[in-house]
Amino acid sequence: MGSLKSFIKAVRKSKTIADERAVVMKESASIRTSFRDAKLDQTTRRINISKLLYLYIMGEKTHFGQVECIKLLASPRFADKRLGYMATMLLLDENQEVLTLLTNSLDNDMQHPNAFIVGLALCCLGNIASPELARDLYTNVDKIITTNNLYLKKKACIVAAKLIEKDPDLSEIFMPKVPQLISDKSPGVLLGALRLIQALYFASPEHRENLIKTIPKIVGHLKRVASSGYIPDYDVLGISDPFLQVSLLTTIRILAVDENCPPKYLEEINDILTQVASNIESGKNAAHAILYECVKTIFAIQSDQSLKILGVNLLGKFLSTKDNNTRYVALDTLLTVINIEPLAVQRHRTTIVNCLSDGDISIRRRALELSFAILNEQNIRVLVREILLFLENCRDNELKPYISSQLTTAANKFAPNEKWHFDTLIRMLKLSGNFITPDIISNILALIMQCNDLELKKHVVGRLLSLCLEDSTQYGLSLITVWCLGEYVDLILDGNVEVNGKQVPVTDKLILKLIDELINNSTYSDQETVHLVTYILTAIIKLSIKFKNPDSIEKLRLILNSRAYDNNLEIQIRAAEYQEIFAQDTQLKKGLLARMPAPKIKARESLSLQNTNTHRTKPAGHSHNDAGVPSSTNDLLDLLDDNNDASNVSNNHQPISNNDLLSDLFAGPSNPTQSQASSHAKSSNNGSILDLFDSPSAAQSPVQSNFELAQSSAQLINAFSNSNIAISFLPKSFPQNGQATMEAHIKSNSPSSSIEQFQLLIAVPKTQKLSISSTSGGDTLVNGSDIKQVLKIVGKQGSKVKLRVKAKYILNGETVEDLFDFAGFSSTL
Repeated sequence: MGSLKSFIKAVRKSKTIADERAVVMKESASIRTSFRDAKLDQTTRRINISKLLYLYIMGEKTHFGQVECIKLLASPRFADKRLGYMATMLLLDENQEVLTLLTNSLDNDMQHPNAFIVGLALCCLGNIASPELARDLYTNVDKIITTNNLYLKKKACIVAAKLIEKDPDLSEIFMPKVPQLISDKSPGVLLGALRLIQALYFASPEHRENLIKTIPKIVGHLKRVASSGYIPDYDVLGISDPFLQVSLLTTIRILAVDENCPPKYLEEINDILTQVASNIESGKNAAHAILYECVKTIFAIQSDQSLKILGVNLLGKFLSTKDNNTRYVALDTLLTVINIEPLAVQRHRTTIVNCLSDGDISIRRRALELSFAILNEQNIRVLVREILLFLENCRDNELKPYISSQLTTAANKFAPNEKWHFDTLIRMLKLSGNFITPDIISNILALIMQCNDLELKKHVVGRLLSLCLEDSTQYGLSLITVWCLGEYVDLILDGNVEVNGKQVPVTDKLILKLIDELINNSTYSDQETVHLVTYILTAIIKLSIKFKNPDSIEKLRLILNSRAYDNNLEIQIRAAEYQEIFAQDTQLKKGLLARMPAPKIKARESLSLQNTNTHRTKPAGHSHNDAGVPSSTNDLLDLLDDNNDASNVSNNHQPISNNDLLSDLFAGPSNPTQSQASSHAKSSNNGSILDLFDSPSAAQSPVQSNFELAQSSAQLINAFSNSNIAISFLPKSFPQNGQATMEAHIKSNSPSSSIEQFQLLIAVPKTQKLSISSTSGGDTLVNGSDIKQVLKIVGKQGSKVKLRVKAKYILNGETVEDLFDFAGFSSTL
């Protein structure tokens, strides 16, 4: 068997993957054979372990050498122990069963007279400690903390912090050591003590009050280090011990955000933060690390207004540096503080906008997100101009849907006037190419329909037609143009539009030429083509009552007829239906094909580039949490105290609207892999204009969190009751074999009101499966009537039945939703 060096040379000489695999397999087999030798000496074992580490780096299997690594630790030689501990830390983790064999070696080595061997054992324990190892060896760590060896003291503090994270009960052992450790002025011991304080704070809430009392000492250390002169061993590019300063600031931030932190401590912290932020000159990474931690602390605690402005100015300095990492950190941090100090961030608008043209895509993305965050009524003209310029030159297609969505939201909110608003959206349509999402198209169409200024509407339709004639390959632009021509072509007929710098008269022939070009365009995907053709067919039937020339009307009819035999069923059906309308009397068609009424516009929420694939609109009446997820989703998925997932959702009615019941239940897109529906209505993929309409706001009724469980003679269990409805469950069959059958009874509590379109939607934990029957008694509740539904649940035998129920109904013309939990069945599956 050769050395590690010869093994590496053999691998590197391999010309093909097959040759490399052959060398690796041969050496691996040789190592296995060697390990089986009962008389294997430590030198050969060390060579084998070093080869094993090289195999681990290459991604090969190394589990067969785990025990040999532990055997190598028994050697008295330092070289053997060093390699053995390194291999143990790499090849093992806290979940390995052989880890229990390590306890004796660690125990012996932590009591070794050689400090460096003790250090190796501490490093290994800190890296792969399991809760069992932590409980077995904490006494050794406790003894080492009290030694005078600063090298070991620092390591022992850091390992103690790791052990506390594994077993929080050990906080009682190490907490008494904190006052002495934090009083030590040695940089190494202080680093370890600070790490121990952080671990104690998070693992042991009962000790937080005592930990907060260490703040004055920590602030004192920070003052001392920040004002100290040149220290040869701890100086980094002229900055005195940046690692210790960062750790001190981090610990101050953790302790100062506690609600029990006294105001006098906060004053001291404000003073030292001002001193640190003012005295350190930026320009070097070590200084940037301290200033960044300082800024994070400023915005985390209750700091002075002037200090917050200073923090934003520091981030502004970061933006002006040449280092990409520093600029990225500045942009990312500014995104988090924009809501705290918006005016201070606005002062750096020019620098932020300049970052949009940076060569680094990560910086461009962050700058783009920050540009949208600082948009307001005063700067929208300037910033939108820059963002549109960025969109025009953007080669990252993933960004275009985000930009178009955010531009639509910002323009809706801050547009100075309607003309600017429409011009901006139209230019965005031109620049976004085929990356406009359907909800944006719906939003723009709704805005056009709501416009009451005929001259402005004429300008908008003319501008859309002009751009579409110049470039008919833009999907979003073509779709909106076709729709607007069908509705409002009479506003621009016999007028002029500018195409490529020339005035062109708008005639029937021009419109027909554009329709012919769009309907035969081969640049779109199949789905886009189907969607566009359906819009064109709708436009054709509407144009049939607006064109005056019989030849033009006949051409419209021929186009319609040609699509009656289309391969796509949706197009074929639509064309056949429109043919029937086309043949009707003109007066009848005028009434039938009148302009659509203006719908409500859905409120939109801002997106984040952290998750650009998830797009949500925000209907009125639905509250959202900080993460942008509807709170009803969290309520429904957080099913009682069980798994945070509801895999089975059932409903009992075909909805009247086109909205998916599951989408309505979860206030967002349903995931078919996580939920099942017994029946729901599917909206057409062609996205009719009905999608423009906002759902009525749900009047939330008070939900009983602690409902009463009463059992009548009929064994009905009352689950929920308010002034409108009462819901009870009747357990019918609980055979204790993993199955259960029950019956839901719904009654009206409002004698004077009629409850219509009642829907009962139920979620269960993902370990269970629910099927729900159709209702008996219709979907209308009046005084004295009731609705019954049979529920069948299948799951793990012995598990408890837990339901999250959502009742949705229309009361006096308003949609009402009631959400409650129920786990009142005495029997289990």
